Amino acid sequence: MSNQNKSAEEDNCECFTRASNKPCPPIRNVTHPLRYYEFTQDELKALEECDKESFYQRCLPFSTLFASLTYAAIKFGFTKRDPNFGVVPKVMLSALLGHVYGRLTYIAECDEKLRKKLPGSSHLGRTMQNYYNERNPPPKI
Repeated sequence: MSNQNKSAEEDNCECFTRASNKPCPPIRNVTHPLRYYEFTQDELKALEECDKESFYQRCLPFSTLFASLTYAAIKFGFTKRDPNFGVVPKVMLSALLGHVYGRLTYIAECDEKLRKKLPGSSHLGRTMQNYYNERNPPPKI
């Protein structure tokens, strides 16, 4: 870092400390180690497969179920319809919630699939396997 940039940062910090009566925050370089990672073709294929399966196996059924139940609840008088827009806002919101719920319930299966399906040369597969092993150590006998 050049002296000019350093002095500018110190001036900003001094101004900050005078205004708030607090010490300067530490300067950190926050760069994620996988920031410039490029996925391999196998990884992209596995991620796309997870995306499709989660949509067709979870999101679509849950969205349909939630929207149908909401419409039935409005039709049979359990909830009121909106005076200006009718049933549309509540049905759309319940379909959106069904979609989100479907994605969330498929995360564990997708995680397992990526850990086991990706080849050993895959950095993503190794990283996910290491993360899983750190959080789920084998039982001690």
